[in-house]
Amino acid sequence: NHNQRLGTRKYKPTDVGLPAYLDQKCEPDCLLPRVIWPGMTYWNGDMILSVPLDQGHNGWQQSAKFNFSHVRGSHSLRAGVDLRQHYRTAVVNGGFTSGNFTFANNFVRKDEDGFTPAGTLGLTWATFALGMPTGMSIDTNDSYALMNPYYAGYVQDTWRATRKLTLTFGLRIEYEKGPTERFNRAIGYFDPNLELPIAAAAQAAYARNPLPELPASQFIVKGGTVYTGVNGTPRELWQSELMWLPRLSAAYQVSSKTVVRGGYGIYFDTLNVMNQAADQYGYSRATNTVLTTDFGENWLVGDPQNNISPLTTPFPVRANGTRFDAPLQNALGSMARAGQGFTYTRYDRQHPRVQRWRVGVQRELSSNILVEGSYWGQWADRVGLTRRLDALPEQYWATGNVRNNAVATEMNRQVPNPFLLSNFASLQSTNPVLYQHLSTLGAFTSATVAKNRLLRPFPHMNGLNDNSDPSGKARTHAFEFNFTKRFSRGFNLNASYTRMFQDNKTIMENEFESAPRIWWPSDTARPHRFTATAIVELPFGRGRQFAQSGILNHILGGWQAAVTYEFQNGPLLSWGNLIYKGDINSFEADA
Repeated sequence: NHNQRLGTRKYKPTDVGLPAYLDQKCEPDCLLPRVIWPGMTYWNGDMILSVPLDQGHNGWQQSAKFNFSHVRGSHSLRAGVDLRQHYRTAVVNGGFTSGNFTFANNFVRKDEDGFTPAGTLGLTWATFALGMPTGMSIDTNDSYALMNPYYAGYVQDTWRATRKLTLTFGLRIEYEKGPTERFNRAIGYFDPNLELPIAAAAQAAYARNPLPELPASQFIVKGGTVYTGVNGTPRELWQSELMWLPRLSAAYQVSSKTVVRGGYGIYFDTLNVMNQAADQYGYSRATNTVLTTDFGENWLVGDPQNNISPLTTPFPVRANGTRFDAPLQNALGSMARAGQGFTYTRYDRQHPRVQRWRVGVQRELSSNILVEGSYWGQWADRVGLTRRLDALPEQYWATGNVRNNAVATEMNRQVPNPFLLSNFASLQSTNPVLYQHLSTLGAFTSATVAKNRLLRPFPHMNGLNDNSDPSGKARTHAFEFNFTKRFSRGFNLNASYTRMFQDNKTIMENEFESAPRIWWPSDTARPHRFTATAIVELPFGRGRQFAQSGILNHILGGWQAAVTYEFQNGPLLSWGNLIYKGDINSFEADA
């Protein structure tokens, strides 16, 4: 893919007959314009004909570590610091910088309504040959530069308390700062208490046609997006966090051949910009050209009836003197994602935490044979989950194990839309940028809306999800048994068996739940795992039983054979949200 992308960068729009102003638009990131139509594979079906947003640099880390050690009597002291700086940048405008042109059979098929079956591949190729696209767009995307630092330090004391007992105490402290974008070109989070410019008018419109289930006084329109560093909001995408990670371990020699070991520690995950970029909604924008509004009876761009293809000027100068839509940046403010759905990362995001422990006994059966049995476990909490914040309350859902069509029909019934754009006519003068933006969204141009939308919290969002809700949990218990025969008499063997139990509390069965309720078996753990590895010296060559000298010693001597065996279960199968109410015993096996 990388080589193919380099090949496409040899071309610019004028090389394939497009106007020169597209060359000026895409510089310095020109490449072969993207052309696509259904039924044909275009460059492996990926995004090769676009400039990646991470082109130039993806992510990197600068780090410095310092460790110190000192032995004083029965104490071995260690300390250190760990300094890191995480970066993630996109230094060029990404996306379809040279244009994105789609073709279909809309303008060459027999019937314009599309209800009569028509060929796809041949007719679409005809529209391409005629230069009659069904869609034309071009991207104007901003760059970004994200950074977040990480500071850590630790101290540790290994104390040989007696000849048989060794104790280790340690403490690590980590402080990871929330990431920032150099010029605040990002949405930070969703503020549920934010006042909106459409609130009063939408609530008044609802009061004119209220639902029986929801009085007008309970229809609340509040909450919106927050851009970083604007009006006193934090620059960080999420908060910084100070974390304490204690460690404790011990080893005790019960006898000359038996040792008991155990330990406990707390660990935190890292949340850095190398793993997550920013939401730059508003800082990137596509320009879309409308070719026709009446199935080609009249063309707004070009004149195919007189052999003038829309491709001769795909983005004409408009009444306001511009060809391309400029990004709005943060001009939409709290209304940036209204009516479109929004999945965000909360500002008070928490680092996932894991507590781990282990206890084991090691026994030497002979000078060459060693066995060990151990138990280890872990408990993870603050695991980030996606939680729907505009969930339909529980009382409006059907119950039981049989589909209730009456409830489904009623909840999807169309009712007057209080967010219809005509209710916000005053925005034309007070906030024309927002008014124009809302006029492009179906949530504000449709006269009706599904009833369930108005019964949900945040009804103006059309979908709202928090992808970092810290209510997830996971737990693991495992038993390990190891057998070791050290190398002797030309043979060694290592064998290990693990029995693992792992389940997670990471699934919300119903969207209206605030946290998971049920522990589910994990599909990532393997309940049984057995491995064995053996090495055998072949009995040929100097010092061995056969061919101790001569040419056979040189050919056959010194060889070893290794054998490895491994067994483990596959992952558990997931059947999704399905229910079977028949008699499972009625199934018959295939003959």
